[in-house]
Amino acid sequence: MLEMLVFIVGVYAFVFGRLSLPWSLSLYGWRARIAPLFLMAPFPMLILLGRVVGQGVGERTALSSYGIMELIIVIIGVLSAALFAYLTRLKNGDLTEIENNK
Repeated sequence: MLEMLVFIVGVYAFVFGRLSLPWSLSLYGWRARIAPLFLMAPFPMLILLGRVVGQGVGERTALSSYGIMELIIVIIGVLSAALFAYLTRLKNGDLTEIENNK
């Protein structure tokens, strides 16, 4: 369920070109179109993982391990987007890009 919410936020940010993350990180333009790819990646990965885990493993074992893997993959996706935002953040004097995207 969490991965669907993160996926929807990623699609919204990708379409509108604006993304606000915690830690006072805001992205605009091309940065806000790349960072959501990290947010959208866990959803299809978990669909494929569910198909793979469900094959050849007992249902009870698969469900118990799938929840942990789901949480880890979603956290990695969100942290990757935050790391990308931090590494490509605008500097204090570089306000021309924000003004151009309005």
